[in-house]
Amino acid sequence: MSRTIYVSVLASVLLVSGLWHVVVPGLTDHWMKNVRIVRAVGAVLLALSIPSLAWRGWYFRTLLLALAVSGTWRVCFPQNSIRLQRAIYPRRVHGILLIGGAIFVWALRP
Repeated sequence: MSRTIYVSVLASVLLVSGLWHVVVPGLTDHWMKNVRIVRAVGAVLLALSIPSLAWRGWYFRTLLLALAVSGTWRVCFPQNSIRLQRAIYPRRVHGILLIGGAIFVWALRP
């Protein structure tokens, strides 16, 4: 039961975040230029990775790795995160990637 709730929460967070990036990319870009907000997002990602430590298997290890790396990068190197994401692709593309991540998290759930 707790695994189902965890996967549902994670997929929902990714979906809502992705939709926000797609619908209001200008506002998202404005917020995500702020180092404090980027660090806070990183902390949330790290917090979301913690439950994956309790369960075994490739699915939860993959979630743990992806969330922990992404969260650590944002917490420790927020300026690099801001610069790299703005240089590689627009916010809408990042939103589409987040929506795709939400779909994969939900579709591949154990």
